[in-house]
This record gives sequence, structure tokens and C-alpha cells, in this order.
Amino acid sequence: MAVQIRRAVESDMFGVYKLLRGSTLNARGLPLDARRRMFQPLWGGDEGYYGYLMEDGGAAGQGREVIGFLGTLFTTREIGGRRDDFCEIHSWYVRDSHRDESLNLLLPVIGMRKRTVVNHTPTQTVYDISARFGFKDLETGVVAFYPIPATLRRPDIATGDWRVPDRLDAASLKAYADHRDVRCLHVVIDDPMGPPVYALFKTVRRRWFEPFGRLIHTSDPVAFARLAGGVVWRLCLKNRWQAVIANQLVFEGMEIPGVVRRVPREVPSQFRSKTLEAKDLDQLCSQPLLQGYRLH
Repeated sequence: MAVQIRRAVESDMFGVYKLLRGSTLNARGLPLDARRRMFQPLWGGDEGYYGYLMEDGGAAGQGREVIGFLGTLFTTREIGGRRDDFCEIHSWYVRDSHRDESLNLLLPVIGMRKRTVVNHTPTQTVYDISARFGFKDLETGVVAFYPIPATLRRPDIATGDWRVPDRLDAASLKAYADHRDVRCLHVVIDDPMGPPVYALFKTVRRRWFEPFGRLIHTSDPVAFARLAGGVVWRLCLKNRWQAVIANQLVFEGMEIPGVVRRVPREVPSQFRSKTLEAKDLDQLCSQPLLQGYRLH
């Protein structure tokens, strides 16, 4: 029976879980509960499907078997005062027996012209394929803030549900509410020169004994860079991070007190958009943040 490509719906969750569990993806070990979150509407997206399946009917009398999958996470965000619709692609895998048909899973996403399409964790092969379809580099490297005090000032740092929400503006409160049930750290930093600075972090590991704090989002990059010398070492000490890392584009051209290092990504993340530029995007409402797998 011929291979079939169709939209993946909620009832396909377990078939996709079995496929990805036996895949070569870095996130193949995610538990069933994490995969279940891939098949739920989130963050303003309610398209009714969650990616594309490749199925093979196999021998006569057998049911169709999932042999390939490309996940899509649909979300809606307000950026720069304007609503933008997103589609994040993730978990692209096809069994070796049908690898030459992998592109058929991507083509429906390529046809989405009214959405901003992002991929935060492409492999080199996926990066090369996507570049041919007009995808641009999103994050090409990170800046690492090392936990060495660079100032005597120690601005107040607030964490915890009972201290954070009351100190946020409307935009930051929306980001906080959207990610309250996601495993991450919400921080508010007092700024003597302006309003409080909101920052959202996720703990990531290069290896099991090398934890880092990944800065996913901050309400004011300029203020965060200025305050970093009195904040980063305390966050690292409290959370046992070796450093704080962030998208280097966010802090491009800024003077950052303290010890920092810029490190290129082996494979940049990618996006395609008619309305947004790389500097407008961060990792809020992303699949790695949702499911807890590694964000480069």
C-alpha cells in the first residue's frame, strides 16, 4: 500500500510516541506525558492538528503504521504591539526505509505564507534543507555571562509566585502567566534607573554535570546587561549554574560589565517571516521550553 501523508491529530499521540522513542533524535527519551503535551492546543493556537504523519499500510490485512512525523506547534503572540501567528516545527523524523520521502512532511509547512515559521533546534541536514526554502538564521551564537561579581551593587532579586506577579507590567505578566506551568524560573530584578526587569530562565545542561541558566526572555535587555554584574553571580550561586547563557543577538552592541564570552552555535536556529526580523524573536512559547528538552 502506498505511503500516506496526513495531519496528525490527538488520537495519533501514542503512535508518534512509539516512533520517536525509537528514533535518532536527541529528545527520543522524553516520557509519554511530555509527548502528550505536543498534542494539546497551547498559547493561542487552536488549529486542531499537531503536525504531519507519514503512514505505511504494510502487508495485506495489517493496519497502517506511523513511519514518519514532523511536529507543528501553533501559537499566537503579540510582538511590537501587533498579533503574529507562529508555527514551530520540531521532532522531524522518518525511518530509514522511507528517508527519501522525508521532504513530503515539510512541504505543507513551506506552504504556510501567513505565519512566522521557526525551528529552534535544527540538525545540520534540516538546516541545509530549510535554507533552500528561504529560512534565515535566527540564533547564530550565545553570550555567556560568568558568575564573577563586577559591581558592589546588589539589586534586589525576587522569585516565587508570591513576589513576582505584583511587580510586572502587562506584557511581562502575560509572559509569566503563559509559562507558569512550564518548568522554568521567573525573576524580577529591581532597577534603580527604571522599572523592574523581568527575566525568564530555564536550566539546561551541556553534560549532566554542566548546568547553565538559559535566559529565555527579558523585558529589558539593556537594563539586564547593565545589571548583570551584580545579578548573574547570585543567580548562578543559588541555582548551581556554571554561567548564564543568552542569544547573543539580544545583546549585540551592548557593553556588558563582568566576564562574558561569545560562543557560536554549531547549527543556528532558523525562521521565515514576512513581518518579523531575527531581533524580534526569542524562545517564549517554544517546544523545547514546553517539553523540557535541550535548547541549544
